[in-house]
Parts: sequence; structure tokens; C-alpha cells
Amino acid sequence: EMMQSVIEAGTKICADISEARNEIATLRGTLAMLLRPAGLRIASAGTHPFSHWQDQQVTEAERYKVLEDELQDVIRELLIFGLHVHVGIADRERRVEVMNEARYFLPHLLAISTSSPFWLARNTGLKSYRQVIWGRFPRTGIPPEFASYDEFENFVELLVKTASIDNGRKIWWDLRPHAFYPTIEFRVCDAATRLEETLCIAALIQAICAKLLVLREKNLGFRRYAPSLIQENKWRAMRGGMDAKLIDFGKQTEVPMKELAVELLEFVDDVVDALGSRREVSYLETIVRDGTSADRQLRIWKETGHLHAVVDQVAAETVAGVAEVVA
Repeated sequence: EMMQSVIEAGTKICADISEARNEIATLRGTLAMLLRPAGLRIASAGTHPFSHWQDQQVTEAERYKVLEDELQDVIRELLIFGLHVHVGIADRERRVEVMNEARYFLPHLLAISTSSPFWLARNTGLKSYRQVIWGRFPRTGIPPEFASYDEFENFVELLVKTASIDNGRKIWWDLRPHAFYPTIEFRVCDAATRLEETLCIAALIQAICAKLLVLREKNLGFRRYAPSLIQENKWRAMRGGMDAKLIDFGKQTEVPMKELAVELLEFVDDVVDALGSRREVSYLETIVRDGTSADRQLRIWKETGHLHAVVDQVAAETVAGVAEVVA
């Protein structure tokens, strides 16, 4: 990536979550094996607890030079790490429809994934400080609602025509129709630490999309709310993670995130068997019970008083259960 200390690892297109499991385990195992001779480890979380962006070596590449010239210190401070999940939807109108409705779940997914409580050796008081850093970028946050794919395409074309962007990949919303692939891309989540957390989040995202498509086929829509309302829930998720209370806009009341997680499991229950992802989706029950990576990091820090112990914990969890691959 732009910083030499950051590795972007991506799976191939996976037909199901079982294939994704093998891909991610292989990627993590291979990286761990390659780094060991140099005395290095991999650690997956939304931020590094104490590393400073000013100490990083920048990768020499024209693309990064262009971005640095455009964004200045905003991108120089980008020592954060996210989990992006693509869901393939062939019909472009369906892509926009699912995006419109799936926006509602973005705060829920963020809360489940929170793994960045520390920044520059400080406890930030937030479970996802990564979102604070990422929110400084242009064209980020909760996407607007679009009436059609053409309306979305016209939006992108206007930005290109006015030299705001050179292509749709520079629209960095928390959820977007991808500029070049027949997918919608969920970008809201912190990088997940444990393999099972990664798979749970990916499986939940796939199941949410599948359920929304099933509802569409039955001519049933799902609730849609203004980005400003969803942003309020997103802030609550950033701040409190699984301990947050999000707003039920329909009932106009607060609901604990842990209760909403149970409701989410009920919402997708009738699609997960067909997807083959019940095992992965059910791991959400463990997250509800034990907390997220952010919660575990904070516990280790309170127990030891040392951020190095937090890094050791994150690094160990990153490769736990991953069979190392020997070339």
C-alpha cells in the first residue's frame, strides 16, 4: 500500500463463504510465513495502537504521488486499515436498490467490526477511531439514495467532467457500486482481527444483500432513511461498538446494539442455509457475548498497562487457527 508497513490482501472471487475461508486463511498463513525470516509479524486491526504516521516509509509509485499531491496531510496520516467486502449483483438497477436499503445496516456492521480504540499511543475513547481519520477524506461516509443506476452514473460523470475525480473509484463512501466490477462494495468495517470475525462480517454482508434481494422479488421494500439519520447511528457505533445504543428510527427509541445483533440474525435466518454460511453468521453470538477486537485490546491494555502487549495480542489472534502455507 502507500505505506511500506501496510499490506493489502485480497481474495479472488469466491462462490461461497467456505471458499472465502480457505482464501483468507491461505493469505494470512502465507504472509506470516514470508515475514518470519525478517523478524516481522502481521497484525490485523483498524489502527496500530502506537505507530506514528510520520515514521512510515512511503511506497514509491506514481499513483501515490498523485494522491499525496491532491490530499496532502489528509492522506499522509492514513495509517488505518479496513475490511472491504464485495457482493456480486449482476443487474445494475438491483445494485443501486440494494445499496439504498443496505445503508441502514452500515452502523451495525461497523459496531460488530470495531478494532481501533488506540491512535498514536493514546486510548481515544472510541471503539473505531479509524473512522475519524477516514472521515477527513472527501467523498466518504454514508452514501446518498439514488433513484436509478443512471442517476448514480450521472453523478459520477459530473465529478469526472469537473475534474473532481478521474474515475468512480475515488468515490470512497461506506458502501458504493463499484466503478469497474458488477458488485456493491461495503467499506465501513474496521479490519477484523480474528479469522472467524472476518468471515462472520463477510457472511453477514452477503446474507443482508441476499435477504434484500428476496424481499425485492416479493415486491417488498425495506426501510430507507436519510444519510444524516444513519450517520447518527454510525457515530454511536464508532463511539461504543457493541456497547452502543442505536436508534430505531421507526419506533423513535434507542435499542442496545447487542439486541440489534440478535434481530439481525433473525432477519437473515431464512437465507443463510442456502448461502451455506450459518456457521459463520452464527459467530455473531460470540461477538455479542465476548465483545469485539476493540474490547479485547482495551482489556489487555487495562490489565498490563502496555500497548506492546496489545500488539502482541492482536498479532497472535490474527494468525490463530490459520494453517501456515509452505511454498
